[in-house]
Amino acid sequence: MAEQTLTAADLDRFAAALAAGKRPTVYLIEAVPSLGLAGGASAKVVEVSGTTVTVRPAGVDDQLPYDARELRATKQPKPVKPATAAKAAPKAAPATAKSVAITVFVGADNAAAVKVTRNANKPAGAREVALPAVQKALAGLGDKEAQGTVDEVLSTAREAAADRVAQLQAELAAAKKSLASLDRAKRGNASTTRGR
Repeated sequence: MAEQTLTAADLDRFAAALAAGKRPTVYLIEAVPSLGLAGGASAKVVEVSGTTVTVRPAGVDDQLPYDARELRATKQPKPVKPATAAKAAPKAAPATAKSVAITVFVGADNAAAVKVTRNANKPAGAREVALPAVQKALAGLGDKEAQGTVDEVLSTAREAAADRVAQLQAELAAAKKSLASLDRAKRGNASTTRGR
């Protein structure tokens, strides 16, 4: 299930509440272990600037900036326990990731590690880079999982874009057909008016 992150409407609502002197509550999607904050921890909104929301988490005497995609407007619902079934349901094939985060860690001890996170949000403060450069870098790392996951995401995105292009082309063809029909009707009306 996808996380329900803050929307533009939420940000507008929070800005209005702040202007009225109120401090709305939001919830962190991910834990911040260094501050002792669990995922789902509550925080009071202090400021909204674009898609950056500055909050004061409960139990922390500091203000922290978050991207809207890192916060929720409502508490994470508790998972529903499935009813006991006589037979275990077969495991579904893993869904195709819609996004992927590749984290490269390099330590002072010359150790390096790569972490692949499927369906990740874009990290706050991340910079845009060209996709060919990403693919070249992953090829250089030689991490097959990272390469495969990125290729999977790009393939899914390409298929979605191709579907959207096909849909728009169909809509354009229908609009052109409608316009041609209206033009014929207009010419027909003009010739009947002149014939009177």
